[in-house]
Amino acid sequence: MLLQTDKLTKKYTGSHGLTAVSEACISLDSGETVGLFGESGSGKSTLGQMIAGLLKPTSGSIYLDGKEIRMPYRGSCRRQIQILFQHPETSFNPALTLIKNMTEPYSIYSLPCSYESLLNDLSNYGLYEEHLYRTPSQLSGGELQRAALARILTIEPKVIVLDEPTSMLDVITQAQIMNLLKEYQDKHGTAYILISHNRVLCERTCDRIYNVEKGIFTEEKSLSV
Repeated sequence: MLLQTDKLTKKYTGSHGLTAVSEACISLDSGETVGLFGESGSGKSTLGQMIAGLLKPTSGSIYLDGKEIRMPYRGSCRRQIQILFQHPETSFNPALTLIKNMTEPYSIYSLPCSYESLLNDLSNYGLYEEHLYRTPSQLSGGELQRAALARILTIEPKVIVLDEPTSMLDVITQAQIMNLLKEYQDKHGTAYILISHNRVLCERTCDRIYNVEKGIFTEEKSLSV
C-alpha cells in the first residue's frame, strides 16, 4: 500500500469544539484514484490538507510506503506528496511572472532546468512562450490551473491530492485537465486523491470512493462480482 491514514483526526478548539475529521482510515495504492465525495464542509478538504502536510492532525497517523510521516514534511516526503488546489491563483506569487513562478520547484528540489525544457514541459499542457512573461492576473483560470498542474508534475510526486481541481473551470477545460491527469497517471503510476462534491466525476474517474459526512469517511462497497 502506498499511502494510509490511521484514525486521522482534526479537532478545532473553541466554543463549538468542531471535529472536522473523525478517525479517518483511508488507503491508496500506486496508480490508483480514490475519491472523497461529500458536500461542502463535510471534512474532505481538511483530510486532504492533512495528507499534503498543510494541516497538523490532532491525532492519528499517516503512512507513506509503510513508514509514518510527520509534519513538517522534509526531504523526499515533501516532494512525494503534492496538492492541486481548487483556486489555482493561490499556488502562485501574484507579483511574479509565470516563468519565475514555474522555476521555483526546480530550485527547491535541485532539479536541472533549462529554458528549452521548461518550454517543452509547458507545451504539453497547452501553454507557450508568451504565457511565461505574464503575471497570474493576466492568465485565465484554465491557464493557471494547467500551469499549476505542470509545476507539480515536473517533480514527479507519488501522490497528488486533487482538491476540487476543476470545479471553477468551464466544461471543456475540466475535461482537458482530467485527461492530462489520466495520461500522466497511466505513464508514471501516480496515485490521486480526488476531492469532489461532483458524484458523476467521482464515478467516472475513481477506482474507489469514500463517502464523507460530518467528518466520517466510509468506503463504498464495490458492486462488482
